[in-house]
Amino acid sequence: MLNANLTLSQSIELMLKSKQEKNIKEILTLMEESVNSGKSIEKLLNNKNNFLGNSSLLFLKLGIENGNIKESINSLVTLLDEDRKSRDKLNDAIRYPIVLIISLFVSILMIFIYVLPNFEYIFKMLDGNLPLSTQILLWIKEFSQNYAIVIFIVLVGFIFTIYLLYLKFKYNFDKFFIKNIPILSELIKSYLFFKLFLSISIIVKSKYQFQIAIEHSQHIIKNLYIQKMMQNILTNIKNGNSIANSFEKSLLFDDLTIRLLYTAEQTTNYEIILNDITTYYKQKFTKSIKNFSSILEPTIILLISLVVLWLILAVMMPIWNLSSVIS
Repeated sequence: MLNANLTLSQSIELMLKSKQEKNIKEILTLMEESVNSGKSIEKLLNNKNNFLGNSSLLFLKLGIENGNIKESINSLVTLLDEDRKSRDKLNDAIRYPIVLIISLFVSILMIFIYVLPNFEYIFKMLDGNLPLSTQILLWIKEFSQNYAIVIFIVLVGFIFTIYLLYLKFKYNFDKFFIKNIPILSELIKSYLFFKLFLSISIIVKSKYQFQIAIEHSQHIIKNLYIQKMMQNILTNIKNGNSIANSFEKSLLFDDLTIRLLYTAEQTTNYEIILNDITTYYKQKFTKSIKNFSSILEPTIILLISLVVLWLILAVMMPIWNLSSVIS
């Protein structure tokens, strides 16, 4: 509608006349109030932050406050579309391993329910001469049957405790995920930096200063550790340090990023350099996904193979032993 040269008020009015979800209708009503009354769009939509996300709030605010709502909406669509594509790539990378793990658990459950009961009579005939793998399998079956409720409560309690600890120590968890997990940390960093520099690049193209672009973009990233590092970068810039030097002091970005930022300062051509940095992290994210998949999938397949081998041995070895006794 905006690209068809309708005003924001006209576009909102037309959308309100059509059937909309409750949340979308409330958001459109608040946007209309902001346009007509001049009230801050950020304050009016603050309660809808979880539904809209920080990116949407940021670009709506910039567009309404500076009268370039059409460009801001187009930029927001670009940002959200790129973010969606990145998340789709990540989901594709982990979907197959998740399916394999679920299949393994279902298979083990079926063995416990339908296979083992048919072989327990044979196992009893061997008395104490059962192989260790079979003894472990029977113990797991018995334990899971007798303490199923306890296991469930402990598992739920463990997950809930981890969640509470994450909420309380979110900064420490975020820092750990960024710095201390091989391969996965690189994947997370490349994704978050791609999103960060894409936002900075879009805002700079809208003729905002680099410092303002950083200030607005830091809240798009939900990782508290990166947010704090970006705040430190802003503080260093305000204290008179150069942009590239401030980024370098954070010890968060690689040498290529720093060199490109130094180049941007020397040439004052921030738009092109930021676009290059965004492309670099996008390519790095794609490569990280491939590396992650190339390690995760074979590892899970190996673990599944070992579990299946153990199950086969646990079930079949007593039968082979019984055949030897009969012979």
